[in-house]
Amino acid sequence: MLKNKFTIITVLTVIILALTVPFVRAEDEPTTDVQANQDNAIMPISENPGEPADSSETQPNGSSETGTVADENMKKSDVYLAGDNVTIDYIVDGNLFVFANHVTINAQIGGDAFICASSVTVGEQGYVFSNLFTFAKDVIVNGVVYDLYSASETTTINGYVYRDVRIGSNSVSILGTVGRNAYIDCNHLNFVQGTDENSKHGVINGNLDYSSKDEISIPEGVVSGQTNFEKETISNDNSIQDKIISLITFIVTVIAIWLICLWLAPKFLKNSPALLTSKKVLPVIGFGILTPIVAIILSVIFLVLGVTSTLTLLLIMALILLMAIGTSIFVITVNYIVCDKLKLEKTIQILGMLVASSVVLWLIGLIPVLGSIIEIIAVLLGLGIVVSNIVLKDKEQKVETE
Repeated sequence: MLKNKFTIITVLTVIILALTVPFVRAEDEPTTDVQANQDNAIMPISENPGEPADSSETQPNGSSETGTVADENMKKSDVYLAGDNVTIDYIVDGNLFVFANHVTINAQIGGDAFICASSVTVGEQGYVFSNLFTFAKDVIVNGVVYDLYSASETTTINGYVYRDVRIGSNSVSILGTVGRNAYIDCNHLNFVQGTDENSKHGVINGNLDYSSKDEISIPEGVVSGQTNFEKETISNDNSIQDKIISLITFIVTVIAIWLICLWLAPKFLKNSPALLTSKKVLPVIGFGILTPIVAIILSVIFLVLGVTSTLTLLLIMALILLMAIGTSIFVITVNYIVCDKLKLEKTIQILGMLVASSVVLWLIGLIPVLGSIIEIIAVLLGLGIVVSNIVLKDKEQKVETE
């Protein structure tokens, strides 16, 4: 059964892979899709209001602009866009990457579309020949999409999804056609628009796997295959067992990182406490805040300039890794400060106090609001400690050399 976390992990994984190996699914020609989906009892694409009837309709603004050459209305490469309101009214013969407030697709996208926005709308003239991956508050598909991956507040399908939909959303309305299977995790699921006998209803030509708080009554003829329902229960995140597992995992992680540092970077452990107990604490805070910002800006610049995507991926992975160990580095550093105050020098004493320090920070993290703030501060300070050690060490070596 599809879960929200699974959807997010899937989308992020594909985005990272797309950055390293951009691709266009050229084999997915519209005529092939029509024939394949006719075999699956999907209505012919000619009946789809979202598909252009002829070549003139595929040209954006073709009815209002005269003398426009076809090539001027086509981007023969991957397209990267950012802004407030972004409208795609030209053919994109490649992949599409958009970060904006409102996004509207009114033309053909030859490859995959990766969109992060407040609202995403695939208009009636919109046609995504491959996958649509989107993080948004509201997602509306009035046109045609090959595969849909959506993490959103609301998702509405009025048009066609030729193959599968994988949706993690609060409210989902399927009023159009899904060519194969639907995997949905939601609180509200709707297939009918209106209340009378002639009301429009959606069609799923494959199986429906969905999880929700309550099982819904699915109208006859909506799902051609099997329907599998999984009832969502109250989250067990607050159970004692899960809390114990979470605490043990956190302690083990902190100890593992401490042992690695003790083995590979003992000078790092020796120098780090001084960064939080001297005038160097301000640079630590600055590095902790600026490092993610600078890394993101550099990644965007690399993408815009067409710099090798491998370098961009390595930069992003390095940032994720540093932020992942940031809390542990912060706990280890604070623990050394406490041990120094208490005159604890033996390794077993430091280890015991490290466990205690981990438990204290973990318990603070359970406090509503305050706990989240403390955790963010811990990550930023831990990140700042790592970067400060690298930067300040280089400066000291230059001074010694001079």
